[in-house]
Amino acid sequence: MLRWLLPACALAVLAVAGCGGGGHDSGSKNPPAQPYSKRSTVPGVVRQVTPADYKAPIADYRRYVRRRLGTLGGQVAALRAAIARGDLGAARSAWTRADATYESIGAAYGAFGDLDAAVNGRPAGLPGGVRSADFTGLHRVELALWERRSTRDAARPAAQLSRAVARMRAQVARLEIDPLEYSLRAHEILEDGIHLQLSGQASPWSGSALVALRAEVDGTGVVLDTLAPLIARRDSTDALPQARRALKRLTNALDGLARSDGSLPRWDQLGQRDRERVDGLAAGAAEQLAYVPELIDPRPARPAQRPFGESG
Repeated sequence: MLRWLLPACALAVLAVAGCGGGGHDSGSKNPPAQPYSKRSTVPGVVRQVTPADYKAPIADYRRYVRRRLGTLGGQVAALRAAIARGDLGAARSAWTRADATYESIGAAYGAFGDLDAAVNGRPAGLPGGVRSADFTGLHRVELALWERRSTRDAARPAAQLSRAVARMRAQVARLEIDPLEYSLRAHEILEDGIHLQLSGQASPWSGSALVALRAEVDGTGVVLDTLAPLIARRDSTDALPQARRALKRLTNALDGLARSDGSLPRWDQLGQRDRERVDGLAAGAAEQLAYVPELIDPRPARPAQRPFGESG
């Protein structure tokens, strides 16, 4: 056995030596990896974006959020009125409008802390699931209106929802949104839509994923508009117009699915071809949007790192 084992070991030693384990033939070595500064699409003459550059975009977005929460407050009032008179159809329509409005302000969710869960929480992870006292807000009302077909069961959570929305709107003036988080929201809103809406997790009883996704596209467009000056100053790859075109293609596809009254069908009632088309266009738009945060990263530039394997 040793007669074949020894040559094999010798070959292994030679192979290791040939992989740069001490050889001096620089011509056989792979070129070192390029540092980020060489790969970046941002021209070197353009100054680094700083957190101060986000002051105006975030202020614009804060005003947008306040307006949308004002709209949401009116929609929740209409929802409660429909529930009070026992009109299940009107209550469902009012709920769908309210849910879409909240989905359109996705870039601000993290800044609201526990209030976000009070307005938009889901039962996953709660002890007792849908029976948990901590399951409140839009989706608790959704459960009552669709799964239980009960306006009576929806009355109390709708009242809790109304109070939570009012508290949320009162906080907008003090809303602190981190610049890095805001830059990431440019693509994370849509990524969340793909993960939560198109999987059926977010609105399992109403099936309103397409309505929510359409609102998230609108909200993403608002974020892009506020960031457009920062992006345009640093964009040498047309990332912004490409992202906008991708969002427009997705919007057109969703509009093409609308019924004669303008409403969108349930996600779980779409045929496979339409589902695949929406999935593909949403993923394509998210891919285009993923370039945006790199262009406007507000963190200080890191020093170039020595490529792996290069000695001092």
